[in-house]
Amino acid sequence: MAYDVEICTAHAVTSQATVTTGEQGVPLPEGFCFLVSRSDGSLVQPAFEFFADSHLTIDRNPKLACSKNTTAAIAADLTDFHHFLDARKKRVSDVDEQLLKAYADTLTDLDSAVTLEKFAAATIHRRWSTVTKLVAFCVKRGYLRKPPALLSKQTKRGTVQVLDVDVNLPGLNDADELITALHPETVVGVLDELGPNPVVERNGLVELALATTAQRLMAELCYHAGLRRSEVCDLHAITILKTRTEGRDPLTAVAIPVVGKGNKKRNVPVPVWLLEALKRYAKGTRQALIDLRLRYRKLEDHGVLFVLDINDRRHAGNPITPQTFDRHFALAKDRLLKRLSEELDLARYESTQRERITIHALRHTFALYTYMEKRANGDMDAIKYVQSVLGHSLRETTESIYLRSANAFESETRESIRLHIEGQSFMQLGVAGGSA
Repeated sequence: MAYDVEICTAHAVTSQATVTTGEQGVPLPEGFCFLVSRSDGSLVQPAFEFFADSHLTIDRNPKLACSKNTTAAIAADLTDFHHFLDARKKRVSDVDEQLLKAYADTLTDLDSAVTLEKFAAATIHRRWSTVTKLVAFCVKRGYLRKPPALLSKQTKRGTVQVLDVDVNLPGLNDADELITALHPETVVGVLDELGPNPVVERNGLVELALATTAQRLMAELCYHAGLRRSEVCDLHAITILKTRTEGRDPLTAVAIPVVGKGNKKRNVPVPVWLLEALKRYAKGTRQALIDLRLRYRKLEDHGVLFVLDINDRRHAGNPITPQTFDRHFALAKDRLLKRLSEELDLARYESTQRERITIHALRHTFALYTYMEKRANGDMDAIKYVQSVLGHSLRETTESIYLRSANAFESETRESIRLHIEGQSFMQLGVAGGSA
């Protein structure tokens, strides 16, 4: 029988959604993901056991041991693996070394259903890592008929047992995996497609604009503070509203608390002018939408900063999800490329088309700009600052992703920084207006 799985997410703590510990069931925390059968809604095992073991804390009332986005991504990876098993009429108990090698081959050979291109090396490695962790879990529990061998591996977090399966995956150190900064004109172009600039220049002063869109402000946070899309979507209005910006130089930054991967908290510096624009949005556009939500649907304020601004009363004022943010950003990119093609500037159109214009690219751009600027200003350990702001647990992660990329593209990155500074030079004129 086929698994025919789909992802189920616990949206609230209820007695109906439970995980068994001993003889009792305890409620599942909000955001916990697991797989169920489309045909009868039953739990798919041993995937559920694996999710509970790796994603829940050991407690009377378990909590997520990782972020909601992480558990959702792992659920999506295991959904793909179960579809692979369905196509071959296999069960998880049938998994052996040969079947795992066949799955690895599909990862490198098949095209993505979204991009219609080969999977990126990082995606392949993430999916392979998820599946091998599930299989290693099954080996330890004795669930496999012909279990692959396990190998002890020393990591910074201690000794772990991993599968000893030799597969040929694309290297993560290939040149095309290096991170590059988006060209400043590209950043300005896609931001403008998302909404009006949150600040405008008048009589030699930069003032807050009367209004802009949530999507523009969200992208500004990724670009000027290096936030992940999920971190932007999870921001709460009170975090912004209680931040003290009165009397501060608009070109300085004030740190705000952010919850990142693994529910780890960190403080992230955000430019004062951007915080002022966020306050205006929170008090104006957002509050009006929340009031509308309360009036028509009798729903209380959920607290999330960025909300949907649409005519449909059923959804107006609901939180903007990472998927919705992705969709708006992709449409803005398409509009930018269409506009450039119509302007008959073939060189700029082709160079922009070659760039990896994504929300995450704004975070990469922030990191590279920050690293290069700090190093140019004499900071001999600039990577430490970047690591702290980005929220990487390990310094090696930041170095392998950004330091190597910055060194490889040093001349291009320096030119991007120069153009970025020139493009922002009007900001030196000062800012007028408050957070009203």
